[in-house]
Amino acid sequence: MSEDSGIADVAGARIAWWAQGEGSAIVLNHAGVADARMWQPLLSELPAGHRVVRYDMRGFGRTRAAAGTFSPSRDLAGLLDMLGIERAHVVGASFGGLVALEFASMHPDRVASLVLLAPALPDIEPTPQLLAFAEAEERAIALGRIDDAVAINVEMWAADSSPEVRELVADMQRMAFELQLREGAESDELEPPVSARLAAIEAPTAIAIGDRDVADFTAVAERLLAGLPRASLHRIPDAGHLIALDQPAAAARLIADHLGG
Repeated sequence: MSEDSGIADVAGARIAWWAQGEGSAIVLNHAGVADARMWQPLLSELPAGHRVVRYDMRGFGRTRAAAGTFSPSRDLAGLLDMLGIERAHVVGASFGGLVALEFASMHPDRVASLVLLAPALPDIEPTPQLLAFAEAEERAIALGRIDDAVAINVEMWAADSSPEVRELVADMQRMAFELQLREGAESDELEPPVSARLAAIEAPTAIAIGDRDVADFTAVAERLLAGLPRASLHRIPDAGHLIALDQPAAAARLIADHLGG
């Protein structure tokens, strides 16, 4: 299937995007340890009859930005405006799931449905494992040891993934670190946080967690299942945190089934 691509000028950023197919839009929001390349393995598995859009968020991949604060969910709204998309099925992985939730809370009329793959929330009490990871990553970055910070992330988020996935995650995370340190753009926080807005998100939502993911994301998934009016929870066997990379066919099937339902 042929793919279009381009650059969208949005609020001080040049956002790189790719799109394929025709029909109702599916928008893919990548994880914070990744970029739009994480979706490549499942693109051919997605159902026909849709326009599938993926993009690099500010601070990732081929997107470029100026220093200053920004809102990832407002960036998404600006990108959809540039592409002429009024309403979409929104898919988000990890941090991209948080962006999808924030977008749905701010623009409920623009979201036909949500699929959240190991989504994040801003105010979950972290486990000792997640705290230790964050401290180790911060320490490595403060010392200028980017390779060490990359390795810490690969071990945390793709420890049991295939060598190919680990290599891709390392490349995506290294690029993100280099961009973010050079550009100095910082995302602002939604107030009140989206955790306090869940009851207002009425889009049908499929939440997925991998059976090898860290415990924090099971807690997030259960909180979302309890707080979202129209949510279902799905457990993906033999998948870690990056479900779309570990089990792309299962992730695509979940998206297809959710759209069909």
